[in-house]
Amino acid sequence: MFDRKSLEAIATSYATASAGMHPSHTLPVKLKAIAEAGFKWTEIAFSDLEKYASSKHENYRKIDGAGSGDVDKLLGAAEEIHELCRRLGLHVLTMMPFSEFEGYEDKATVERGLQRARTWFKMLKVLECQMLQVGSSDDPSISSDFGVIARNLQALADEAGAQDPPVRIAYEMWAWGTHVNTWEHTWEICKRVDRPNFGLCLDTFQISAIHRVAEVSLPSALGDTVPPPQTALADSLQNLTSTLAPHTSKIFYLQISDGARADPAALSAKAGAQGIHVLYAWSNEHRPLPFQDGCGGFLPVLDVVSAILATGWRGPWSYEVFFAEDQGKDDPDVPRRWTTAAMASHEKIIALLEGGGRL
Repeated sequence: MFDRKSLEAIATSYATASAGMHPSHTLPVKLKAIAEAGFKWTEIAFSDLEKYASSKHENYRKIDGAGSGDVDKLLGAAEEIHELCRRLGLHVLTMMPFSEFEGYEDKATVERGLQRARTWFKMLKVLECQMLQVGSSDDPSISSDFGVIARNLQALADEAGAQDPPVRIAYEMWAWGTHVNTWEHTWEICKRVDRPNFGLCLDTFQISAIHRVAEVSLPSALGDTVPPPQTALADSLQNLTSTLAPHTSKIFYLQISDGARADPAALSAKAGAQGIHVLYAWSNEHRPLPFQDGCGGFLPVLDVVSAILATGWRGPWSYEVFFAEDQGKDDPDVPRRWTTAAMASHEKIIALLEGGGRL
C-alpha cells in the first residue's frame, strides 16, 4: 500500500503521439484534448511537431540525421506550439524520441548525431522543455561494447548540459534494442555515463514486454537479434527496487501503458512485412491504457509501477499508449476519448496502489 497524498502529488503527463494516429488528429487538436482531460504536462513527439510544420509550409524539408532541413520553419512552428501550450496551461515534460544515436566508434557518425541533437535542443529551448528522451538504439550495426555506447552518450550528455538552460537526457530501454533492451542494461549504461544530467526513463511496457512477447508472437519471428531476459520478471522487479532505491534521483520519469493480446501469426507477419522486430510491431499498435475495457491488456502494469514506487521515487508519470485499431480512425473524437480514458486509468491505478492492489 502507498500513501494516497504522495501519489496524488505526482505530476502526470500524456504524450501527443498517443492522442491520435490519423492525419486529422493534428498537434493543436491533441494538445487541447490533453489539457481538457486535466493533464498539466505533455510529451511532444518530434514527428508531431514536424507534421505541424509541414501543414504550415508547403515543401517543408524534414530534419535529417545530421540536423539539417527547414530548421527555421520548425522553430517557428515550435514557437506557435509553445504559445498554445501556454494558453492551455500545459508544460512540456520532454521531447521524444531521439533514437539511433549511440554505439558508434566512428567519430564522424557520432558528430553527425550530435549535430542532430543540437537542432533538437533549439526546439526544446523554444518549448521551455528541459528534457530529451533517448531510446536505446535498434541499429543492428552498432557496437555491443557498453563502453562505446556510454562514451557516445557522455558526449550527448555533455552537449545537453552545456545548453542554456541545461537539458537532461532520459535514457529508455526499448525492448527491441540491439544490445540495450532491459532496465538493467540502461542502469549499467547510466552508471558508466556518470553525468548528473543523464538518467533513466522507465516504461511499464518496455520492462514487461520482453518477458511476455512469446504470448503474441510465433517462435520463428523472435529470432536472435534481441538479447533475451536473464532473469524472471518478478526477480527483475525485486532487483529494480533494491538497486534503484539509493539512486532515485536517476529516475527522470516513468511512462505507463499496457500491452494487448494479438494474433501471433498476424503480428509476426506484419513485423516481417515492415522489416522490424515483432516487439517493435507489438509496441506500435497494441499498447492500450491499463484497465481499459475491451482492449485485451494483460501485462503486469501495477507490479511494475509498484516496484518503482517502492524505491521511494515520486517523479513524473506519462501515459504513452499506441492502439492503432481505434487511434487510427478518421474520428474527431479520438483525442478526447483517449485522453479522458487516460485520466480515468490514472485514477484507478492510484486507487489500486492505495488499496494494496484492491479496489
